[in-house]
Amino acid sequence: MGHDPTEHVQEHITHEAAHGGDHGGHASRWITAAALTAAFLAAFAAVTGALATSHLTQSTLIRISANDQWNFYQAKSIKNSILDAKVYQAQLGKVPPRKKDTDKMAEYVVELPKIQEQAETEQKLSELHLETHETYEFAATMFHISIAIVAISVVAKRKEFWYVSMVLGAVGVFFFAKAYAHAPAPLPSEEVPAATAPATEPKAAEKVDHAGAGAKAESKLPAGEATPHEPPSPATNSAH
Repeated sequence: MGHDPTEHVQEHITHEAAHGGDHGGHASRWITAAALTAAFLAAFAAVTGALATSHLTQSTLIRISANDQWNFYQAKSIKNSILDAKVYQAQLGKVPPRKKDTDKMAEYVVELPKIQEQAETEQKLSELHLETHETYEFAATMFHISIAIVAISVVAKRKEFWYVSMVLGAVGVFFFAKAYAHAPAPLPSEEVPAATAPATEPKAAEKVDHAGAGAKAESKLPAGEATPHEPPSPATNSAH
């Protein structure tokens, strides 16, 4: 969190309240009440600022995720267009298209609407978080202005300024409640959309492992001895 712009103002109000204002009984009481008002407003301002920052962070993260989804959607669309061109060329040449291409196109037809829907949902959610952030920021600004007006009322010994500060503080509370009531729920971390296509050959690594294991087994055989899968060399037979 950043530096509180009304910190020195709050210290001044507390100092005035501790010394009893102008040392009058009635004036001392309302100055003490004004100091309590400033304390409550400062608490609201701190909580509001933290919530505003949180929603701004959520908006930024979700916007990044939405952009990733749109990029993924565009990549899938380009691949689908390439396959469509291949199928069209095959039809022009009166050659049946490859089953692999037609199956992949059918897969894209199912995937593309889902990716687009996910991207649009995240984009709208990011905008809602940004609106909530701006509402919280406005409420925090009203609280800071109210604290400043409380300081003016204490320094000038003008009680009417204290009333003005309470009105502005009430406006800040209204916008705080509005932002809190309309704040969107954060996107569940479990629902992270896939950003890459699944591997087309999941057993490729196993093939490499089997080949490597065969090479290791062959290297462990003694010199001149044939592998279990190969017959002895002609040179060996002639020696016998």
